[in-house]
Amino acid sequence: MRMALLVGVVAFFGAGQAPSRLAVIREAPHFSLMDQAEKPVQLTALKGKVLLVSFIFTTCNGSCPATTHRMGAVQQELKSRGLWKPEDVQFLSITLDPERDTPDALQRYMKLYDLDPAGWSFLTGPPATVTATVTAWSMWVKAAANGQLDHPSRIFLVDRQLRVREIYNTELLAPGNVCDDIALLLHSPK
Repeated sequence: MRMALLVGVVAFFGAGQAPSRLAVIREAPHFSLMDQAEKPVQLTALKGKVLLVSFIFTTCNGSCPATTHRMGAVQQELKSRGLWKPEDVQFLSITLDPERDTPDALQRYMKLYDLDPAGWSFLTGPPATVTATVTAWSMWVKAAANGQLDHPSRIFLVDRQLRVREIYNTELLAPGNVCDDIALLLHSPK
């Protein structure tokens, strides 16, 4: 019975690959946007890196500042562990409000939070392109009565093969745990 189980595990995961506690959820949806410096960014160009992807808007007075702060805490923890290398890890924050979140607005937001653009890009684009990206990532956004935008607070962990491996609820996100997950993916074969 144990041998049959082992053969099944090897067949499922492939020879030479151990099962991971981070299951493959799905392929990360493609996007083609621009960063805060107006440089094009395509998901396919990031293959080979571990990605942490969030969705925010710069005029948010709710969960977006907390999302940015928590991702900043993850970045600091990665630096303290010696794992923050922009050639291996990339953070992406995709706007939910492309009408107001111009590249200039995204640059001001990054300065407000004292964020280093090496390894962290804030992305925007034409409203239709951003809307398609938001939808493809199973996110949504709708206008709230107070002039803000209502949206879920999620952060996606994407592996080097551009597969979503974890979806974190921002309110429950523990930077140390996210760093452990990133380290696991960094030590997996490219």
